[in-house]
Amino acid sequence: MTCRDDILTVARVLARASADGTFSSQEVVAALRARGTMHLDTTIRRHVASEMCRNASGPGAGKYHDLERVERGRFRLIPT
Repeated sequence: MTCRDDILTVARVLARASADGTFSSQEVVAALRARGTMHLDTTIRRHVASEMCRNASGPGAGKYHDLERVERGRFRLIPT
């Protein structure tokens, strides 16, 4: 699986477990570590905060519209 696929899998679990449906990149990293991921923490964080986040800015930002930053350090899944 790709890093993006792995993140989406744990993001769904984290969103369901959260009262407001949000999660942090650190929660994603911890969940993937618990699953034994081989992805680097920095790669996971970059995907969450930039590549997969539709309202991110910078090079490579918003490549995929999977997540939305709702406040500093908090993200939610964008319904498909």
